[in-house]
Amino acid sequence: MEKCIVNQLGKYLQQNNIINKCQHGFLKGRSTSTLLSEFTDEINNYLEDKKIVIAIFFDYKKAFDTLQKDTLINAMEECGVRQPLNKWFSDYLTARSYRVKVSDTLSDSVKVRSGVPQGSGCGPICYLMHVNSLCGVLRHCSSYMYADDLCILRAGTDIQETCQLIQQDVDAVVKWSHDNGIILNADKTKLLVIRSPYTHLSISTPTLITHEYSCFHNDLKNCKCKPIEAVNSVTYLGVKIDESFSWSCHIDYICNKLRILLSKFYHLSYKVPINILRSLYLSLVESIISYALDSYGLTFKTYINKIESLQIRFLKLLVTKKTKLNCKGDYKKLFKICNILPVHLKHRYLLAINQHGRKEHDLSIVSNTYNTRSMPAGKYNVPRVHNYFGDRTLKKRVPYVLNSLPADIRQENNRKLFKVKLKKYFHKIIE
Repeated sequence: MEKCIVNQLGKYLQQNNIINKCQHGFLKGRSTSTLLSEFTDEINNYLEDKKIVIAIFFDYKKAFDTLQKDTLINAMEECGVRQPLNKWFSDYLTARSYRVKVSDTLSDSVKVRSGVPQGSGCGPICYLMHVNSLCGVLRHCSSYMYADDLCILRAGTDIQETCQLIQQDVDAVVKWSHDNGIILNADKTKLLVIRSPYTHLSISTPTLITHEYSCFHNDLKNCKCKPIEAVNSVTYLGVKIDESFSWSCHIDYICNKLRILLSKFYHLSYKVPINILRSLYLSLVESIISYALDSYGLTFKTYINKIESLQIRFLKLLVTKKTKLNCKGDYKKLFKICNILPVHLKHRYLLAINQHGRKEHDLSIVSNTYNTRSMPAGKYNVPRVHNYFGDRTLKKRVPYVLNSLPADIRQENNRKLFKVKLKKYFHKIIE
């Protein structure tokens, strides 16, 4: 019954565009990958225009456990969930209790006065409706949310003016959190200034404050609130973002994880068959490499080569000694033998798949007064950009990647067929 209600309610919320577009959590067709892709593209566009980006990463204390039932029911009504479903949810959230068991001893039963049931089907969809109005209080910043993970950012050339506008939105977030019974963790909220290494910062790191709600009652007089901690890098949804937006921190993070796995694989290679090692590689190593690859894969080629060199070391363990000797001197042949895509091709594959059919990209066919080779091939216009940040934007990367594909794949509208053809093509062109 829970699954039935969640499925119908989820369709209703998405089909009627009730859930704010900044929310990417627990929704069909949205994920951390879609969030990171949009987040990365917006920052690259700002950096191409030589602007300085200021991002605030908010942290909430046990957000799912602190929701008040009455506030949640009111939020549901705002989303259009009324009688009789509203009454059903009210009953669903009340009359719950918990107790602790140690060995054979049980504690006294205690009523649950706040929060949604842990591990329930309705919990996530309830939370989405509860925080749906949060992004609506922002007036100057763009926002990205994955459940209770909130990031706001704004770019500009005048740092002081930009900070004043961001402070207004930070105050709005604090007030909304207080009014809706969610506790903001000021100590874990971080500030990151993202800029090109060639852009001069006219002032020192800006000061922004998450005021306590009592400060607003006193008109910010005698305020002793600490400023938001400014950091050089931050981990957001499992991805490390640095101040120069070079992805160097994240590449190092991935390489360290792969090196730890590599030592385990080395010992396992003496004890398990190659087919088992291959299964482990696909489930453990590929998942680490593939996560957010369409975002961080836009970095410099030298960084990508670090991961590819580790990939080759894994592949050496997935083939026989005879095969490894035959490939000595050119271990890149192992990608073809093992039928595994190197990172640079995997990036192009994921980028093409994730952006296939997206209406956000205004792709136009090349049309010139002269009949060039690009016209009959049906290739797309690739816009000019100002710097390497512009080269990483989706407006440049998407048509560039599509133009490198054969015409029959590029013009395929069916997503499933596009995916099958693309995979075959990339495995065919592995060096």
